[in-house]
Amino acid sequence: MPRAARRQQLIDVAQDSFARKGYQGTTIEDIAVAAGVTRPIVYNCFGSKDGIYLACLSAARQQLEQRILEAVAGAEDAHGRVEAGIDAYFRFVAEQADAWDVLFGGGAAIAGSAERTARELRFRTVDQIAKLLQRELPDTPSSELDVLAHAVSGAAEQVAKWWRSNPATPRPVVVQRVMRLLWAGLEALTLRQQPAPSGNRPLPTPGRHRA
Repeated sequence: MPRAARRQQLIDVAQDSFARKGYQGTTIEDIAVAAGVTRPIVYNCFGSKDGIYLACLSAARQQLEQRILEAVAGAEDAHGRVEAGIDAYFRFVAEQADAWDVLFGGGAAIAGSAERTARELRFRTVDQIAKLLQRELPDTPSSELDVLAHAVSGAAEQVAKWWRSNPATPRPVVVQRVMRLLWAGLEALTLRQQPAPSGNRPLPTPGRHRA
């Protein structure tokens, strides 16, 4: 098997194992047996369990970010872009449950350089959210955008954890509820950046909810 195909096979197998057993419960032997290869092949491709775990994290985050960016690109206005991004996130949770569980399911017991790399991957996704927010809030300082991006990321993650334990709630309902919360704040920030109206016309009142 070509090396690139072998790496992808091992990532797919490892993702399944990490999602079911967690980081600590998964061994290189588990991955090798499930893939039908020997342990040296796994070590040759990734160097260590940390190496293949980080490869799984990177692949899952790329999928998540791509889904969100593609969804947002197809929306016509700010409200539509925010809603599309939230919907793409929860579609990922539903359709790529193993990948989401590896990313957020339960803290991996890694340390040192591997832990730093995992944190950098996590913040890379938050940076993508900050860039999307900047499009809607161009006059907002980058330091404030960072805080908003972390708030959006954290809210989505916590709701997704709840949803994984309460799957009877339909995805559109989950998206609608998260949208109502996030849009109320983001719309207020958007209005804050609009030029003041002329004459004595009152400022627009935040609170439009179309979700």
